[in-house]
Amino acid sequence: MIGLGLDGGGTGARWRLADASGRILGEGTLGPLTGHIFEPASRAAAQQTIAALLADVQAIGKPVRICAGITGLSTGSETAQLMASWLTDAFRLAPEAVQVVDDMRIAYRSAFQPGEGILVYAGTGSVAFHLSQDGKADRAGGHGYLIDDAGGGYWIGRQALAALVRAQDEGRDPGVLGQAIGDAIGGLDWEQIRRHVYGGGRAAVAALVPAVAKAAARDDEVATTILSSAGEELARLARVLLARLGREQPVALAGGASRASPLIFSHFRASLPRDAVLRQVTQPPVEVAARLAAEGLAA
Repeated sequence: MIGLGLDGGGTGARWRLADASGRILGEGTLGPLTGHIFEPASRAAAQQTIAALLADVQAIGKPVRICAGITGLSTGSETAQLMASWLTDAFRLAPEAVQVVDDMRIAYRSAFQPGEGILVYAGTGSVAFHLSQDGKADRAGGHGYLIDDAGGGYWIGRQALAALVRAQDEGRDPGVLGQAIGDAIGGLDWEQIRRHVYGGGRAAVAALVPAVAKAAARDDEVATTILSSAGEELARLARVLLARLGREQPVALAGGASRASPLIFSHFRASLPRDAVLRQVTQPPVEVAARLAAEGLAA
């Protein structure tokens, strides 16, 4: 059985085609794909991304099942059903062969089986997630970059940019952090900063995380504070769920932003209860989605 796994996010979507043995037949990246399809333009953009996915996958083979984890939607919602119908029509599959769920259900399975623990995920945004054995989801955070998502990639990039432009406004040297950001975007002139940020949106802001990590590795005080705070913010999400569940649970930290700097993990650990069992996850959600699709399993 050939399965197609899809991990859709606000800064881009990843896909992987694999068989039941785990052999990767193909993989790639696409533009953003989220459940935030509230107006005609965003719906058209999502359909264009699915059309690009079809073209890429068709060049390799035809999946018999699709498992997609999409950020910004709830499992079983009208949006999830609409996204599933687009994938069903594009790949000419039976409705039961296409599964579209909240992306955190897929990410959770990279760390735990249902009921086993709490996953804190820091990508562009941030969220803590627990999936019970009966399929009930509990979450803290994940409200989007316009509201919170502290500790995620966009938040880190925005904090760094705010520190940079304030230093420039006040006539202070932006230091190593400023140099790292300047290297990343091609300069520190306001026109260059504005073009980078407002031309690229949240993906461009989140893309500055490596620059912040580079500055912290060179002992830049501002960058160190930002990344330390990111770890503390992510730990807060875990503590919220631990308190809500009312029992000890292993905690896992995952997502690209969480691995940007050891400062994030160390402050994450330090901000959790001392007896908390902690692990760091590196398996990408798209790998889990492809495996579930190829094996015909439910997310």
